[in-house]
Amino acid sequence: MTEEHFVTLDGHAVHYLAAGSGVPVVVFLSGWGCDASLWREQVPALAPHARLLLVDLPGHGRSDKPDIPYTMSLFARAVQAVLDDARVEKAAVAGHSMGAMVAYQFARDYPEKAGAVIWVDGACTIPVEIDKQIAGYQARARDLRGPQFREKLLEFIDTLFIPETPDAVREEVRREILATPQHVLASCIENFADRALFEPAVLDVPAFAIFCEFWHPERFVDIFRKYLPRIEYEFLKGSGHYPMLEKPGETNAALLRVIWKI
Repeated sequence: MTEEHFVTLDGHAVHYLAAGSGVPVVVFLSGWGCDASLWREQVPALAPHARLLLVDLPGHGRSDKPDIPYTMSLFARAVQAVLDDARVEKAAVAGHSMGAMVAYQFARDYPEKAGAVIWVDGACTIPVEIDKQIAGYQARARDLRGPQFREKLLEFIDTLFIPETPDAVREEVRREILATPQHVLASCIENFADRALFEPAVLDVPAFAIFCEFWHPERFVDIFRKYLPRIEYEFLKGSGHYPMLEKPGETNAALLRVIWKI
């Protein structure tokens, strides 16, 4: 069972759910265009072992959606606001996709608050072919600001799946992202192009990753280890970009292995 909460950040509401009790405390952050509901399969499996805080990042889910810049620093401050509201001194931060970038940014900005960083098919911004990556984000942001917004958005969403991705997951992800305002989706991508994100800091915190078959981030492990020297990872086969929905049992087992270590 989850409890619903709201906290105010810069005059806007940030929504989060709480479940479980005790320690460790694990904050769950969803990816671009999605909300905390994507973690619903994890709650009954993990709540007996940890206190869970499932956050709708600003602009997403039931959080407010003002027309403002949606930056990694804003999202990190939202996590901090949730921890303050929940009276939590230190937490592991688990993020999917964009949420993994936020988890890393939170650990950079609030190192005393980050007990661990957990990536679920996500990563920090990779310092490889930086100019090319930035140009790609800028081009996608222009598409998302343009008149063919919906068509371009649907084209991109379809790249997030593999042939084994269940139809129900495809439909849910499309519905979630399409329900997120255009200005939020575009601003997030625009701010992915912030060059400062490609200058990661070395963080001496426990780090764990679950990698899937969407984009094979395990090929960058040597780079990740440079910035997160304590990183460990697992590879989950047969899942696209949404393992918490596509392979919930395997995802829960991997997350439990992490929780038992922190």
